[in-house]
Amino acid sequence: MAKIDDLAELLVEEISDFKVQLQRMEELSAQLKLIKIQPDITIIQSAISSPLKEQELILKNQNNELSKITKRLTKSNHYPNWLIILSGTILLSCFLFVGISIFQLKQVEESNQEYYIKGQKEVINHFNKFIESNPEAKEMYQKWETKLK
Repeated sequence: MAKIDDLAELLVEEISDFKVQLQRMEELSAQLKLIKIQPDITIIQSAISSPLKEQELILKNQNNELSKITKRLTKSNHYPNWLIILSGTILLSCFLFVGISIFQLKQVEESNQEYYIKGQKEVINHFNKFIESNPEAKEMYQKWETKLK
């Protein structure tokens, strides 16, 4: 029985030691919960920051190149100055030519009208002179004129 008592005593000591250890672990756990751990990320930041700076530099260069290309493309949509001047000159010449032609046609029509009236008067004068100089023709004309009425 002495062995059982020794074993029981040993078991009680172990249990009491286990309780002490358990309490100590609970205290440490509570202390650990209160401690805020801030990791040291300087190595990570330095490892990430240099490629980020390079990437920003590359992005700036690309944006600059893109803006240059955009400016060149917008300028390329414009017509050259010499082409605009040439087209304007040709259009102006065409308008002047058409205007002068219309003006000359009106003058030709007016002069033709004048010549027509002048010719008509000459024909009437010539006819009257002919009628007055030929009494037979005058009689025939008067007969013809009475038949028409």
